[in-house]
Amino acid sequence: MFSSISTILDVIIFVLSGFIVSSTVAAIVFVVWTFGKINERTTTKELLDKINSSSEKTNTSTALNTTDNNSELIKAAIAIVESHGLSVSGPQNSRNINITSLADNLDRTREINNPKQVLPIPENSQEKMLLETGHVHMKHGDFQSAIKDYTNAIIINPTFAGAYNARGMANRKMKDFHSALQDYNTALSLHNNFTATYNNRGVIYMEIRQIEAALTDFDKALTIEPNSYGYCNRAVAYNYMRDFNKSISESTVAVELNPQLPEAYVVRGIAKVQMGALAAADLDFEVAESLGYKRIDIEDRLIALRKG
Repeated sequence: MFSSISTILDVIIFVLSGFIVSSTVAAIVFVVWTFGKINERTTTKELLDKINSSSEKTNTSTALNTTDNNSELIKAAIAIVESHGLSVSGPQNSRNINITSLADNLDRTREINNPKQVLPIPENSQEKMLLETGHVHMKHGDFQSAIKDYTNAIIINPTFAGAYNARGMANRKMKDFHSALQDYNTALSLHNNFTATYNNRGVIYMEIRQIEAALTDFDKALTIEPNSYGYCNRAVAYNYMRDFNKSISESTVAVELNPQLPEAYVVRGIAKVQMGALAAADLDFEVAESLGYKRIDIEDRLIALRKG
């Protein structure tokens, strides 16, 4: 009897032991599975975060590329204009224009001993692009459209000195000297060491025969940034003042700084004509012609000189 009871107990103990072992194994398997799921979720979240981050970077890059493409369109437009023989960024000699107007300095703002801090204009900003399209209109002779673009640039950024300077040049082309002076004055109130604007305002003073005021502006421009255009402009002013020796001296400095500037040779030649040195004057005119200045334009200026 006791043997039967002992056998039954052994069976019960064996079954219980098996159950305990099975439960333990099951618990271990469950714990491992649970940790695996948690780790999987963490990994998935990290992956999603990386994807989102990558997407944001891609969107930002796309936006920047779009802006760069806009900039490239502006550059392409300028290239097309230049391919038709029009210069977007260089000095020009136009018929019946007696004064160098620094067309290649439309939007240059060089900081030289300037107490006012002028923030640079980002290349891809809307106002900068409007300035560039305005320049293209200027080269096509569409001054009204240029003024519109420059004005819109000013509306976006009322402290954009370069846009006022550019609009002043467009107004000068329209013979609106009063508006041009207002624009140049505003540009200089924003940036009082803007070399191009002093030169350009001096050109307006020459147009309205305020020669002393013009000479003051040319002097200021040369003090800030000596260059061949400034000396050439000053030579023209001395011609108007009938100080031909100074005119020859100033235009000679311009030639020394830039031997490729035809206007300097023409201005010096005109001063020599008025001094009676016709042979020396003709040599200057020949050099100007070799650099692209048209002889008929020289003759027109000499005729105007005789009439004056």
